[in-house]
Parts: sequence; C-alpha cells; structure tokens
Amino acid sequence: MLNLWLSIKVFIKGMIMGVVNVFPISSGTISLVLGVYERFINAINSLRIKNFKLLFKGEFSEFARITDFRFFITIVLGILAGMVLTAVFLKQTLKSYEVYTWSFFIGLILASVVYVMKRVGKLNAKNVILAILGMGLSFFLSIKSNPYSNDHFLYLFFCGIVGATGMIVPGVSGSHLMLLMGNYELIVTEAIPSLTKFSTFGHGMSILLPFTLGALVSLVGFSHLLSWLMRDYRDGTLAVLAGFMLGSLPVVYPWKHAVGTDYVFSLPPCSSELLMALVMVALGALAVFMLEVMARHTEKKQTERLQNPKPNKNGE
Repeated sequence: MLNLWLSIKVFIKGMIMGVVNVFPISSGTISLVLGVYERFINAINSLRIKNFKLLFKGEFSEFARITDFRFFITIVLGILAGMVLTAVFLKQTLKSYEVYTWSFFIGLILASVVYVMKRVGKLNAKNVILAILGMGLSFFLSIKSNPYSNDHFLYLFFCGIVGATGMIVPGVSGSHLMLLMGNYELIVTEAIPSLTKFSTFGHGMSILLPFTLGALVSLVGFSHLLSWLMRDYRDGTLAVLAGFMLGSLPVVYPWKHAVGTDYVFSLPPCSSELLMALVMVALGALAVFMLEVMARHTEKKQTERLQNPKPNKNGE
C-alpha cells in the first residue's frame, strides 16, 4: 500500500511537470521545486547500453533497480497525462483569448530569462558577449523568418531533440524553443489534443511519434553532453541560453501578422485589451517568480539535509 501511495505521488508530480512543459516555462525548474530533479536526471543517465544488456540476460529486477525504472516510467506517464490535459485546455484559450495567452507567455519568458541569468555565477565580459550573441542570432531569426509549422519526419525528430532540453536544464523551456522553430501550435494545440479522439488519433501519432523519438534521443544522449557543458562551461552555456530566449520574444508578440516569410509588427492601440494584456504579462512573470522562490527554498533544504544528516537509530 505504501509503494502504491509513493507511485501515486510520483505520478502527480509528473503531471505537474507535464502541465508546465506545455507552457513556455522550464519543467526542469518545477522538477527542482518538486524535489525530483536529481532523481529524474540520474534515471535518464542510467539508460545506457550496458544496462540494457541486463534485459537480454534476463536480469529484469537488476535492470529495474539500476535504472530506477519504476520511478522513471511512473513520472514519464504523469508528464504525458499532464501534457495532454493542458494541451486540450490551451487549444481553446489560444483560439478564444489569443492576445492574452501570448501576453502571459511574454511574462513567463521575460522572468525566465532573469532566472537563468541569476544562475550565471560570473557575469563577466565574456558571458555578457555570449548572451548578446545568442540574443542577436535568435532575434534575427525571429524577425526575418516567419516560422511556419513543418510536419516533416526529420524536422519533427529534431524538434523533439531540442524540445526535451527543457526537462533537463532548469530555466530553459522546451515549449519556448518550439515557438521559435514554428512547431509549437502543431504539436501542442493540434497533435496532442488529437489523441483524445479516435478519428484523429492517427494524425496526432504521425506528428508525435517522430517528436517523441527525438525527445528520447535527447534525454538519453544530450543529457550526458549537457552534464559536461554545465559542469565545465556552466556560466557560458546559461548566458547563451538566456540570450537566445530573450531574442525570440518577437515570436510571441501578439500584434503582428505574416507577410510572405517575414513578420510585420505594429504597436497595440491604447485600449482595455492592452491593459489586460499587460496584466497577463505581470501574471506570467509572477508565476515564474513564485517558482523561483520555491526552487530556491527546496535547494536550500536539500543542502541543509546533506550538511546535517539525521542520526540513525543508534544515534550515529
């Protein structure tokens, strides 16, 4: 009964990660808040070829132990459930409240950039230059290229590789990167909700299958590369990512329309809609700020627990 309750708790935490993963906000951050980040990353890193060899030897229990498989599969199922439920809701809100939804996303992104930059240990000239380069490249792509959706198998596979980084890097959003690549609405508001109907299930799977394969490759392979980058080049990596996120804000700017392959931007009229949009920006930023406070609190508790371990029954 205890194991069942623990599995339910892990599933619920996975659902929360899935809900966050649909929005342009880092599910890596929320996994820190929920206290499952390290265990999730360790489970991903354990999915190596040498461990899969245990399956061919019939050592299923040993494979499950080494890979923390029960935890991993439970949290992944929770993530998927949360993404499906949220995508169905978001499809309707984007349709009915497009300006307000994109404005909320702007707040999420701006606050996430601040959060990532605060994690940069040394804000020296080198890291500032890296952030500016990342921002410049992203800004150029955001303005000069109207990112049409692309359902080609290889492009969806690549989107999965890029999108999964949000689960690994606290502060970086996979959904935000999907916005820049033009496939956010195709995946989130079209493909995922399609899974809820039998008549459209095949269409949804044709989009999500290559995306999921790319995400799995990213989680298993990129996590090792990212571990190396975050260990040896942490500040520079975070600076580039923050700049990249900031430079892609034009993608979510509500008052624009596409002309050919470019965007044409306009200033919003002074109206009640603009006022409400600014309120949504503030709410988006506040949501990230609250997550940051909770993440900082969780990290502090974990550090204190490591520095002051509880004595065992013998008082040792």
